[in-house]
Amino acid sequence: MNEKISTVRKWWLVFFMGVVSATGPLSMDMYLPGLPEMQRAFHSSASTLQLSITFCLIGLAVGQLIVGPISDRIGRRVPLVVGFGLYAVTSLMLIFTTNIYLFIGIRLIQGLAGSTGQVLSRAVARDLFNGHELTKFYAMLMAVNGAFPIIAPIIGGALLSIVQWQGIFVLLFVIGILVMVGGIMYLTRNVEGNQQ
Repeated sequence: MNEKISTVRKWWLVFFMGVVSATGPLSMDMYLPGLPEMQRAFHSSASTLQLSITFCLIGLAVGQLIVGPISDRIGRRVPLVVGFGLYAVTSLMLIFTTNIYLFIGIRLIQGLAGSTGQVLSRAVARDLFNGHELTKFYAMLMAVNGAFPIIAPIIGGALLSIVQWQGIFVLLFVIGILVMVGGIMYLTRNVEGNQQ
């Protein structure tokens, strides 16, 4: 990159990109403790409800094949903002969905939208750093990201002690909005300029 990033900004970037890249674990693992309650709410079998995990995973995988080339062509900010805007909208839709098959379909779209985080967290790091700095940043990013599969079910379980299962998707909606706003405010200044 062209200019040195301060230590404070680097740690903020690590945290922000860690949250961005944790879309997958948050989407997949946070609502696992709520599956029995959701099964009763949807009057569904466990195997049918578990398709919502499978379809989200498919979305996360396929979306990376689409988002990567698009972000290389038009930049990081727009795909991130659009992706997390869609992630927030689908999270909100899941709160009000009462049909299990519609729920599964929306989860596929949520996975597609969330895949932007998987791709762009690493792409932004490549844009901003190189050599030893890039290796160090990836190591810090993986440390932050590696914690989320462990803490996501704990967060979900804690939420379920005070709210119903929809509260988990409210939190995912809030995360989507915060990342979208962070992408608008932060990536505009730091990444788009470094790509030119």
